[in-house]
Amino acid sequence: MLLSQNFIKDPFVVKELLNASSITSNDFVVEIGPGRGIITKALFNRAKEVIAVEKDPELYSDLIEKFKDVPNLKIINKDFLFWNLPENPYKVFSNIPFNITAEIVDKFLKSDNRPIEFYFVLQTEAAEKYEGCEIETQNSILAKVFYNVEILGQIDRTAFTPKPQINISFIKFSLKNEEKIDLDIYLQFRDFVIYGFNQWKPDIYNAYKKIFSYQQFKSINKNLKINNLKPSQLSLDQWFKFFDIYQQFVPVSKKDLVDGFERKYLNRIRAKK
Repeated sequence: MLLSQNFIKDPFVVKELLNASSITSNDFVVEIGPGRGIITKALFNRAKEVIAVEKDPELYSDLIEKFKDVPNLKIINKDFLFWNLPENPYKVFSNIPFNITAEIVDKFLKSDNRPIEFYFVLQTEAAEKYEGCEIETQNSILAKVFYNVEILGQIDRTAFTPKPQINISFIKFSLKNEEKIDLDIYLQFRDFVIYGFNQWKPDIYNAYKKIFSYQQFKSINKNLKINNLKPSQLSLDQWFKFFDIYQQFVPVSKKDLVDGFERKYLNRIRAKK
């Protein structure tokens, strides 16, 4: 059964997208959900090596037959969400199934070996949430810990089959060269940020008042001046400083409300489906 996916049908569009990337003949590239192989062909003609991960068994069989004589292409029949990421440096270029965008991005963010760059064709609404251009979002804050995020352009709906009913964008995630954050700390930071964004309170003070004492909030506001701001109004640097205070001064009994919040939140969402 096919995932919700709109396939690009125009090779010229694929060429333009690939030209907007930094992929060269030296790169090892992963493609997620190659479908009928129009992007796959462009990738193996440019990159040093390509791994295409296709979940659908029929599409996988067609791809194997179509590209059986291509030496620098490996096609894998597996759900990408359960596939082990490469150990060597790699880039990603994909027209991904739109309904699992968050799961794919989170897989990279939670990995010990994140891609150097990844380029996605995805819904404009989702792209804007990751770029966080006008206001930051939960998605943009969590992604910008490791990546610079930029929407490179829009793609005409007529380039797809079936033609999507929503706007489509091309987005680039570039790995930052800054000092890496320990994965365990990052997962705690995720819980902390997701907790705040999903209390649905008017400001930071009300969102976290079960976590910080009144005196702690007085100190936070003196140093960061964020008590009256919405979670979406904090910069990444402010989130880091806020989280640092949380780590140092909040007792374990209150941290229990935050620890594991992402998992609990996702479980609630799945239960509603």
